[in-house]
Amino acid sequence: MGTTHVVVLGAGFGGLSAVRQLARDRNVRVTLIDRNNYHLFQPLLYQVAIAGLEAPQIAWPVRAILRRYPNVRFLMGNVESVDTMDRCVWVDGKAVSYDYLVVAVGSASHDYGVPGVREYAIPLKSLQHAICIRDRVFSAAEEAVRTVSPSRRRALLTFVVVGAGPTGVELAGALAELKRHVLQRDYPEIPAEEISIVLVEAGERPLPLLSPAASEYTTKTLERMGVQVLTSRVVSEVTPFGVTLQDGSFIHAHTVIWTAGVKGVALPGLPSGRGGRIHTTPTLSVPEAPEVYVVGDLNYMEQGGKPLPQVAPLAKQQGACAGRNILRRIHGKPEVPFRYWDKGTLVTIGRNHAVGEVRGLRFTGILAWLTWLAVHIYYLTGMRNRLMVLGNWIYSYLTYDFAVRVIHSPHQFPYPEESVESAEEVGVAQP
Repeated sequence: MGTTHVVVLGAGFGGLSAVRQLARDRNVRVTLIDRNNYHLFQPLLYQVAIAGLEAPQIAWPVRAILRRYPNVRFLMGNVESVDTMDRCVWVDGKAVSYDYLVVAVGSASHDYGVPGVREYAIPLKSLQHAICIRDRVFSAAEEAVRTVSPSRRRALLTFVVVGAGPTGVELAGALAELKRHVLQRDYPEIPAEEISIVLVEAGERPLPLLSPAASEYTTKTLERMGVQVLTSRVVSEVTPFGVTLQDGSFIHAHTVIWTAGVKGVALPGLPSGRGGRIHTTPTLSVPEAPEVYVVGDLNYMEQGGKPLPQVAPLAKQQGACAGRNILRRIHGKPEVPFRYWDKGTLVTIGRNHAVGEVRGLRFTGILAWLTWLAVHIYYLTGMRNRLMVLGNWIYSYLTYDFAVRVIHSPHQFPYPEESVESAEEVGVAQP
């Protein structure tokens, strides 16, 4: 084992990319720390949420990934703080010293201070969140079959997605397909017109990072699928019975999914800026602590006068760059500034529908959809996961069915029903 010890926090895209670079030098000892023992492929979380995939199919054991690297060790634990003076990380009450530190702990859902979001809305950042959404959707359908109150039934069968970025668009489209191909067949007691899917966006259009033409295609496709797309509508409060918008309107819904944005995961001992992100030098190190490197969603850098996006490709590129720069410092070579190579954006909307933009070239429809499928299969970790996900997708495409419909933890929806009725009495109506 080497004499230089590098600690990497986070087994996401950025952390693993850094580890792979550092592991090339057998004189470097690497410790990877994460609170989970698996690497999560977050771009497919929404598929778990709508019963398209099983949770283990988008996760892979970290120790299995690290088998090929004899100079890398894994430590499962919760990182409590970083001490840059003594160069150590506190993990579950114990200090882990380092010579260099790579921080790649990712991001958390950002509620923007909106009342009720933390209590009543579900984010989509972990396997637990995805499973919770799945349980909530099918529990709502089961409860709707039993209820006799029209207002309560409407609230149970209305699913609100807040935030029309890539995650929100993909989730809304997937819920529309779940409604059309699964819920209508499994629950003949529920007419299709009673199930509502609402996508709420504070901005003027969905997918604001893409071109207006891509946003227009997305909106029209979602609406054809039965999704109600509300733009320029800001959520002012989330309650157990629905969502209040700034214009005073109220959407009755017992299931609210929050995909409106993310913020950096704050670590005591490290500086934090707007949105919880950490400003770094062009070489990805922290100015106040040059031996600490920050990559992924937690990093704040600008390129071309604009902040870099918080996406997986950026995290992978920054992780690799941070690993290379640490090795260059160890060997007395100058560091290399980071430069983001934008490979483009792909967003799936539904069966045979997706939108993609690569270097100004926009393509939509089945070509974009097939490209999206191929890219996600390619970047999944583990051959077993690739084969299982591909098999599930082929099964769903041929049968119009989603295979994972088991409710693990039935959700108890709020009472009394009078709370919903009272909202209608004061003149609050759905948009």
